[in-house]
Amino acid sequence: MSEFGDMSQRPLSPFLTTEERLANMEATISALSASNTSNSASMDRLSALFERFMSGTPPDPTPAAPEADTTPPPPEMSTPPPGPPRSGSHHLRPSPPPIYDGARSGGRAFWNACNLYFSLCGGSFADDHARIIWVLSYMQHGRAADFVSRVFQFGTAKDVFPTWKDFESTFRGEFFLFDEVADAALILESTAYFQNGRSIDEYIDSFRSLWVKAGYPDGRHLVLKFRWGMDPKLSRRLGSITTGRPHDEKIEEWLRIARSQDFIMRSEDDFHRRMVQTKASDNRPTAAVAARWVFATAPTPTPAPAPPAPRAPVAPAPKPLPQGVPMDVDRMRDKAAPADDHCFRCKKKGHYSRDCPLRWDVRHMLDDELEALIMERLARKDAVPADEGASDAEEGF
Repeated sequence: MSEFGDMSQRPLSPFLTTEERLANMEATISALSASNTSNSASMDRLSALFERFMSGTPPDPTPAAPEADTTPPPPEMSTPPPGPPRSGSHHLRPSPPPIYDGARSGGRAFWNACNLYFSLCGGSFADDHARIIWVLSYMQHGRAADFVSRVFQFGTAKDVFPTWKDFESTFRGEFFLFDEVADAALILESTAYFQNGRSIDEYIDSFRSLWVKAGYPDGRHLVLKFRWGMDPKLSRRLGSITTGRPHDEKIEEWLRIARSQDFIMRSEDDFHRRMVQTKASDNRPTAAVAARWVFATAPTPTPAPAPPAPRAPVAPAPKPLPQGVPMDVDRMRDKAAPADDHCFRCKKKGHYSRDCPLRWDVRHMLDDELEALIMERLARKDAVPADEGASDAEEGF
């Protein structure tokens, strides 16, 4: 028997006649056509079954073959076929999971969506193999599509995953984060979870997710971490509460009071900001008020005054003196001495005595410099016996 059905397998001999070769080709084409027809029918049945799964309609129960039994049949009971649960007179139609791309960050969310669908429509699947195929049908992009390709390279899904437990453990290893507990604990032990300008709702949501993943118990340690990471202004406001203060070991109470106090604080800031703008605008008279004030304070008409007496001619204002060039009185800023000056130390031109290269030579020192050096040396010499005497006195003691 061949893979296409019952057909005679003739050895392909190089000595076959043309008629025999044509007969073999016709038999092979007929077998391929029959196999194609069977595959098309199978695909149609799978497509219809998949549409029923997507629409939530239970599949038609397959009638079981009757068995010969000598015992009298039990009374018939009308049992409804398995299907999605009902809510009143309406069927529940849960939303299918989203298309999964294989990202580890979204692996748990996709798995939870699949389990939720199974819990609502568990009767729509004949066995674990049908559930595995249904999950694989939503893995269409990225690493998820590569995973499905590897599955079918090794055979069918039933060959690769004999049970649902095998598929679940493989899925967790491929698409879940490596160690969510350790990652969440490390974030909570650092400053990465701080509020840092986020809203209080975003901070509470992220903090709750981290402590649940890390498995931290409720208690004083968790409350201190929550207060340490929030906005310092809000943390000080919570610390100053005396009446109605939440329990120091109840994190949920601190979450509620933090959200309410943040709302009150933002409302007060907005109120005072609006009050400042209102006061500033009240100090400025409006156009209508200014017009009324002008009309109300308009002076009564008076007779024209006499022309003023002629004034004496006014002398023109003196022209300002041109701004001169300021003289540089800081002679220390000169980089080089004039050519007509010479050094008093070495009698050479081009520099002063303060810049002379021989100013440290004793033979070329000026009188006042030499006298100052001698006095400094004598003072150092006189200071040595005094120190030695003090040290001798201490040693004698």
